[in-house]
Amino acid sequence: MSIRCRREDLKSWAGGAWLALLLAVMAGVAPALAQKVPPQIPRDGWKDCEYNDKPLACVDAQIPGGLTIRWKDGQSMTYRQVSGKGKDPSGSDLLRDRLGGIWRRELYVQGNMSLTNDANGNRIFVPLRFPCKPPLQGEVGYCRY
Repeated sequence: MSIRCRREDLKSWAGGAWLALLLAVMAGVAPALAQKVPPQIPRDGWKDCEYNDKPLACVDAQIPGGLTIRWKDGQSMTYRQVSGKGKDPSGSDLLRDRLGGIWRRELYVQGNMSLTNDANGNRIFVPLRFPCKPPLQGEVGYCRY
């Protein structure tokens, strides 16, 4: 028997072994892929917002032409788009609160948002997502989305 024949025999055996291994791995992965990943479960219904870099829980709601922010301390404010001006030179939206203050809204790639009042330096940060409940025993310690 020549060397060439032995190599061909070895190639077919190795290919069959890889195929069997691949099928075994896929059979183990298929049930894991079939499990449904539960949606994100909010910790308590409040987002981890910040007012002037100090944590303060809030909930935001998009409304036609603006947004409303309700703070955990009981305060709330509605911000509406400034008609006529629309955007500042950097491309950020300009919003006016009900007291007349002008706020520059910046949306970040992750979906987070900040509002900055250039007249007085106040800044509000609103994350896109709610914080999650702590993981259950045996789960990895991060949020599921």
